[in-house]
Amino acid sequence: MPYILEHLSSLRQEITDLRNMNARFANKSSDSQIDQSAVEMRANRLAEIKKELSQMLNRPEDPAVWWEKGGGRNRVA
Repeated sequence: MPYILEHLSSLRQEITDLRNMNARFANKSSDSQIDQSAVEMRANRLAEIKKELSQMLNRPEDPAVWWEKGGGRNRVA
């Protein structure tokens, strides 16, 4: 369970960061190719997060899958 909570917290922070970057971009008047590429990358990442969150709702049939991920409490970040 700690793994899931940490992961959700990390995803929440990433969503906030992506929203802040999108807000800053919306205030810029330039529309360069690099800026457009960055917008697309952020949109893709938000879609990946959405997919990941929906997959987290589907509990795997094997309970060991949940416990294996949470067992590494001594791992280095």
